[in-house]
Amino acid sequence: MAGPERVICSSADLTDSGDGVRFELEVHGRPEPAFAVRYKGRVYAYLNRCAHMPMEARLETRKVF
Repeated sequence: MAGPERVICSSADLTDSGDGVRFELEVHGRPEPAFAVRYKGRVYAYLNRCAHMPMEARLETRKVF
């Protein structure tokens, strides 16, 4: 079930195929790292965790593409 809407950043902060914007959200009562990106005009947000190992993906530079 989705939680309430909230503002992560200004829309202008998400340039197409540009840097991602990091944020946290609560999942099962615990804060989890996440990030948002814009790709081909649409905004996508993902939990920042590797599907293969229980760890964050490396996004220190905010570069996704």
